[in-house]
Amino acid sequence: MKAYNYDVVVIGGGPSGLAVATKLAEKGYKVALIERKDELGGILDQCIHDGFGTKLFNKALSGPEFASVFINKAETLGIGIHLNTYVKNVEIRENEKEIVAISPHGIKNIKTKAIVYAVGCRERHQFEIKIGGTRPAGVYTAGMVQRLINLYGILPGKNILIVGGGDVGMIVARHLYLEGAENLLIVFPEKRFAGLPRNVQQCILDFGIPYQPQTVVKEIIGKERVEGAILVRVDEKWKPIPGTEELYPCDTIILSVGLIPYSLKLKKIGAKIDPRTKGPEINEFFETTIEGVFAVGNLVQIFDYVDDAVESALIAADGVEKYLNQEPKEKIIEFVPGKYIRALIPHRIEWKDDRNIIAFFRANIEKENAHIELRDENGNLLKRYFRRYIRPSTLERIEIPRELLQDKRQVTLNVSED
Repeated sequence: MKAYNYDVVVIGGGPSGLAVATKLAEKGYKVALIERKDELGGILDQCIHDGFGTKLFNKALSGPEFASVFINKAETLGIGIHLNTYVKNVEIRENEKEIVAISPHGIKNIKTKAIVYAVGCRERHQFEIKIGGTRPAGVYTAGMVQRLINLYGILPGKNILIVGGGDVGMIVARHLYLEGAENLLIVFPEKRFAGLPRNVQQCILDFGIPYQPQTVVKEIIGKERVEGAILVRVDEKWKPIPGTEELYPCDTIILSVGLIPYSLKLKKIGAKIDPRTKGPEINEFFETTIEGVFAVGNLVQIFDYVDDAVESALIAADGVEKYLNQEPKEKIIEFVPGKYIRALIPHRIEWKDDRNIIAFFRANIEKENAHIELRDENGNLLKRYFRRYIRPSTLERIEIPRELLQDKRQVTLNVSED
């Protein structure tokens, strides 16, 4: 068993993991980066469309181009990169963390002062959304199809049904159209697409790809290979409407039905998980409920833009530095989502610092000319933010002046009802 010692170990070599590792290395810390695949970059390797980096670099890059910025940094900063390495076990002690990892070169024993988890998320599958029928070949997740097309040049089918109206589903629909799919149809239970408006325009409307809202798959038809699907209309509460079933012939079904933070490993070592985001509870510097253990990117919550996910990593790097320097914490201020907020991070504010607090939230309503209000435990208005339009499909970002929270025990963020 080979032994290693580091100041910080980052688990996950996607964009967020790369960002936090490179920033910490630039600060002068001895950093290790563990990645279970044989290459760095994470999901960006298969995202050949542009649009990445518009916030961070003020230009639109493809996924591989965006990732290469951080990969090149990582390779020149002397970061200990462990590829093809799987984290088997993590032991948390008061002043030290110990990681046991398995690689082609044998078992590695890695000791560190702090850990940053950046393991991302996973795609939901057909059994999580209760689709009936058989289990034939031809059912894929959107991420798998993206990988097949963009990395291996494989078109999974010709007559394709896409289930889900989110961003990934729309982007994959455009790829399939350009690669020669003969028939495409997108179905989703909402009244309108759940993704970003720019993707609706650029991926669907610009190419005239047909879609059917308020529709779900009741059953998959086929024995050896997908032959079709039974579609059914749903009401506003997503309940099937009797008598609206129809058979849609197809040879491929692609599921784009949501992403879930991969938080099982954190839960296993004792971190608290937020039932709203499905990710770990974190403070304003992305430290979990375990001291010295941080989480970043889509592991915390699903971000709309990779730039925002990377921003979470850059903030966390400052938090790791504060932890390693043993900077003091103040009393905990609870950060609570109101009635019209579906998800909110951070969950608490506790570090002594003078920088503004970056918060991300997703509303559960649609509203024009919306006011987002920050109130204390007594209902006093601390700050109000204006948004021309808010919707559940869009993750919002706000900055909160830290001085507003002095002497507060709890603050609540909500959408004003007026």
